[in-house]
Amino acid sequence: MNTPKLIKGLRMPWALSTTSRRTQRSRAKQQRLNAEHGATLAIGDALAAKRRAGKKKRTNDAQSKAAVQWHCERKSPRASRLGYYDPAAPGVLSSTRQMEFSHMAIASPPTSHRGLAFGIDAGSGWMVVHDPFTSYGNELESPNVCFIGDLGQGKSSGIKTWAVLRQLLLGRRVVVIDKKYQLDQNGGEYTSLAQRLGITPVKFMVGGGGARINILDPRIAARLNEDSHDDTALSTPAGQSMLVRAVVEEALGRPLLPKEGKAVRMAHKQALRTAAANNEIAHIRHVLSALYAPDADAATASNLSVEEIRQWGQDPAFELERMIEDDLAGLIDGPTSEEISLNAGLTVFDVSLLPEDGPALAIVMTIINTWLANTLYRQSEAVPTVLVIEEAWHTVQGSVAKVTRRNTKLSRALSLSCMFAFHHISDIPEDSPAIAMLKECGTVLLYKQQKSDDAWACERMFNLPAGSAADIAGLTKGTCMMRIGGKDPFIAIHVRSALEIELTDTDKAMKSTATINQVEADAQEEAA
Repeated sequence: MNTPKLIKGLRMPWALSTTSRRTQRSRAKQQRLNAEHGATLAIGDALAAKRRAGKKKRTNDAQSKAAVQWHCERKSPRASRLGYYDPAAPGVLSSTRQMEFSHMAIASPPTSHRGLAFGIDAGSGWMVVHDPFTSYGNELESPNVCFIGDLGQGKSSGIKTWAVLRQLLLGRRVVVIDKKYQLDQNGGEYTSLAQRLGITPVKFMVGGGGARINILDPRIAARLNEDSHDDTALSTPAGQSMLVRAVVEEALGRPLLPKEGKAVRMAHKQALRTAAANNEIAHIRHVLSALYAPDADAATASNLSVEEIRQWGQDPAFELERMIEDDLAGLIDGPTSEEISLNAGLTVFDVSLLPEDGPALAIVMTIINTWLANTLYRQSEAVPTVLVIEEAWHTVQGSVAKVTRRNTKLSRALSLSCMFAFHHISDIPEDSPAIAMLKECGTVLLYKQQKSDDAWACERMFNLPAGSAADIAGLTKGTCMMRIGGKDPFIAIHVRSALEIELTDTDKAMKSTATINQVEADAQEEAA
């Protein structure tokens, strides 16, 4: 049997070998849809091509009006034809916390715009503009300023520019007690600056040849009841009584005993009466004469004998005489010199020639401070005045510290800004009234303190934020930590003009290139 032929002759069922009518109808429908879709695509392509052609033409026209045509997802055809940019960037999916970075913080300026320029803020780059007078009542309540810092860190440059030269630009009065001696100037470091402004410094020298200032000057009020703490004592500057007592205590090296104080007060009153009777101005030698020869009528009025008063005043008289003839010779033993006045905008008291180890320097600086305070107390119209005391530690030790403290407390009433310069807080005795005086300063400028103990002392005294001591120890020359009133401190960079750099240069001696042969040749030429 032929099997292949048999298999070949067999036929499959119709449902398996033939496509159903439903399938055929579906295929036919799909073909019609494809044909319609193709026609639609063709029409769409034609329309799109036409739009592209029109858009290209409009784009060419717009490009003739604008160099760059911006595009975005949502456009305004009319705005695009006019050449405007229509922003429609898609939004960014984020959260409020993540988007905080888009509102970056900007540091506020450390000071207001009112005052005198000092420099720039090292942290933000803002300009530092501050002045004790313009800031009074807003940022601070005390016009006094203190500068503290090591040698060579820029204190003097800051004082000379911001506290002296720039104050003069506003027509204010500036009084400087110049302590630092400069060999090339044969006087204090403010000599060249004063001469540049046409001003002659007032020099003090022991033994005569210089200026003299009288502690019983009529311009210093003769208040004889300062020790009784009357109602006016705390509202007026220190007077003659406090100065006389301070000078005698400096001479004795100790406070006056009650009986000694009584003898000194009676001698002061007697000196004023005697000088007035002779039509003279009383001075310290009149007080000395009264201690040696008390007035009988005054003794009787006090129910005392002349001998008792003379005995009480014997030790003060002996030491006062020694001081007048030795430490203070030619300084306070006569009427005040005529050149001492406040007529000029700048007044420089040169005390650089006074000895460091005696009482003369502290006494003269205190007398100048008191004389100035009393002069301002009587002025008819207040003129803002700046008192600069270099090497101020001389005025905050011993009996003169009490006088300085009293005058400083009246700065606001006198329109006076006292500016003190210290090297270290350790220069001030712990029991000195100057500690309270420094704490009350409205403006503090702290320059580099190389020793960590000095830096920590600044942080504790002025209640600075934790870590300020490390910042103070790391300051560079010409920068300082400035604290104004109760505000947070900041690092300020002092900026000077070319002229200010020239006028504030105190390193000429160290930078000198002169030689011995050159100096000898110049001396021989002058001799010839």
